[in-house]
Amino acid sequence: MIHATCHTADNVRCIEFDATPWFSEADAPSIIDLARRGWTSLAIAESLEHRRGYEGLHDLVEYAVKRLQLESLEDPTWETFECVVDGPEAVAWLEKNRPNVVARIP
Repeated sequence: MIHATCHTADNVRCIEFDATPWFSEADAPSIIDLARRGWTSLAIAESLEHRRGYEGLHDLVEYAVKRLQLESLEDPTWETFECVVDGPEAVAWLEKNRPNVVARIP
C-alpha cells in the first residue's frame, strides 16, 4: 500500500487513501514527474476520486471545486487542495512492482 494524504487549502477536509492503483496504471513519465515534484500532485486524487471506495476523496475534491474555487477566482493559480504521497513507500512499491520506472527516477 502506498499511503497518500489530501487536504483542502482551508484545512476543513483531510483524507488518507491508498494511491497504489494510480501507481499501477500511471505511465512512467507521470510517475517520474510526481517524484520530481516532491511526491505532490493533484492528478492522483483526480484520477481516483470516482472509483468505488474513494468516496471520501471525491467529497474532498468536490468541496474544493465547488466551495473553494469560487473563493479563488481572483487568483486562478491558487490550489484549492493538495495531495502528498509517501515517497519512501512509493519507491519501495516501485522497486518491487515497476523496477524499470524506479530506475529512471533521479
